[in-house]
Amino acid sequence: MAHAPDTDLVPELAPHVGQSPVVDKYIYSLFTPEGTQLVDEHHWTDLYICGIDTDSCVLKTAVDAFERDLMPWIVQDACASHAGSEPHNAGLLVARRFIGRSQIISAAGLPGDACSENLCESLTRPFG
Repeated sequence: MAHAPDTDLVPELAPHVGQSPVVDKYIYSLFTPEGTQLVDEHHWTDLYICGIDTDSCVLKTAVDAFERDLMPWIVQDACASHAGSEPHNAGLLVARRFIGRSQIISAAGLPGDACSENLCESLTRPFG
């Protein structure tokens, strides 16, 4: 997926563009030079991770964050897999082993200022 419409943000997220950085990436992880610079510049220590695919991009970003001594949090109900629920659940299983069971949370477990109600609602809509 390198071109529109595959890379377009869903309409529900459009109002939030500009409030948070968006990193265009061509690898599985957030930790491209641009992504790493963003994390470093903002001195982020906790990363709340959501997206597609749980079993690849989400998992890789979480493990890379953990290996950089950051605190990754996977928002399980804001993630999915193009291949369905089985790979999604497998990604969560592996993530629990890599980064810890307590690092897998639901959108309801996000800190109050981490997610506006409308954003969390749009992130947790069923995929597909």
